Amino acid sequence: MNLPRARHPALRLRTTWPAPHAVLVTARGDLDSATAEDLAALLSDRLWATPEHLTVDLSEVDFLGVAGLRVLLHAALQAEQNGTGLLVVTGANPTVRRALRVTGTDRRLALCASRPEPAPA
Repeated sequence: MNLPRARHPALRLRTTWPAPHAVLVTARGDLDSATAEDLAALLSDRLWATPEHLTVDLSEVDFLGVAGLRVLLHAALQAEQNGTGLLVVTGANPTVRRALRVTGTDRRLALCASRPEPAPA
């Protein structure tokens, strides 16, 4: 019997739908090898529904490790294949911005400093 994998308490994830065609995933806490699978599963599930826009807000992430970066890059690939626009919100978070910059991931993802208002459907 397979039991659902317990969510890691170091990462809190929330999904909202600011518009019928848009999904917002907000992450708070540490995004590392212990927690990245939780985000990967959530993003994969949200992308399966093929929204027009998926925004991932990392502005309240305390740590962004390589495993978290891999999840974001994989989600960007999935989104591109689905025709979904993927946007990563960094806020003014220096930890997130630095991790994206030093790894070059900032050149492969669509980034912005604040959440955009969803366009009407």
